[in-house]
Amino acid sequence: MKRTRVFYAASLLLFSVVAQAYEIRLSEQQLQQQLNRQMPLSQRQGMVTLTLSHPKLDLLPSGNRLSLQTNAVIATSIGLQSSGQLTVEGKIRYDKALYSFFIEEPVIRQLDIDGLAPALQPQLTALAQKALTPALTGQPVYTLSDQDVTQAMARMMLQSLTITETEVLLVMSPF
Repeated sequence: MKRTRVFYAASLLLFSVVAQAYEIRLSEQQLQQQLNRQMPLSQRQGMVTLTLSHPKLDLLPSGNRLSLQTNAVIATSIGLQSSGQLTVEGKIRYDKALYSFFIEEPVIRQLDIDGLAPALQPQLTALAQKALTPALTGQPVYTLSDQDVTQAMARMMLQSLTITETEVLLVMSPF
């Protein structure tokens, strides 16, 4: 009887320790640092090249989304160039094969280009959206490391993720 109680108590203690070990928290700063290393990012669409640099990440808990505000340079093949700010928002998607998180369904929320006539704003936003979508959906925002033991575990057992205002919570499950 005493052994059974000890066994149950030890099992409960072990289960609670293991349950805690199956969560990883990635801070907004960790994500920002990896994103900074991946910029600038350029994408060509027809005669226009869109280059994004100096990203500022903002985690949006509502709907597990994130927002990126970047410097944007739009250059044409005939030599015209303008710069400004671009803000894009999207969902987060985890790709198990690449152990990476990607922005899914990116949408430009704001595009302010210096010297742009207001009448051209809708056309430029549509063009920038066409160039931006493949660039962001194909470029990871964050890749789990195989050098960090907890992240290596997450690579194999990631079950879900939740975005808060300051971090991304990864929940792992061995089953």
